[in-house]
Amino acid sequence: MILSKKVKLEQLKDSKKGHASTYSSRYFAESIPKYELPEKSMPANAAYQLVHDELNMDANPALNLATFVTTWMEPEAIQLIDESLHKNFIDHDEYPQTEVIHNRCVNMLARLFNSPEDCISVGTATVGSSEAIMLALLSHKWIWR
Repeated sequence: MILSKKVKLEQLKDSKKGHASTYSSRYFAESIPKYELPEKSMPANAAYQLVHDELNMDANPALNLATFVTTWMEPEAIQLIDESLHKNFIDHDEYPQTEVIHNRCVNMLARLFNSPEDCISVGTATVGSSEAIMLALLSHKWIWR
């Protein structure tokens, strides 16, 4: 989880307060604010392009051989993800089948890693590998103590 602080706009240079007017001139007469909601709405395609272009500044996982991220998956997997994006996976009352599938996955992984049948195996779902590693290390720390 990332914690962010509120930016003090009065301490920013004008050039840092908004997206460059050259970028936005196709849709707007003035720059688009970066740290506050604009006064007027913008076309959906302009909002998409703005965020898309900013995210292009991040590393490209497909070109990073030193990472363990998924850069390709079957179209059916992408379809399942798309169909599930609107679900709140922590709300087991509203989405009980998600919990059932989660429990099955934990069991499959326990058996994959040869967890003895007579011991209690516990697991949880995570959003990404970094979160998974941090939770595993915290668990190990508590067992070690």
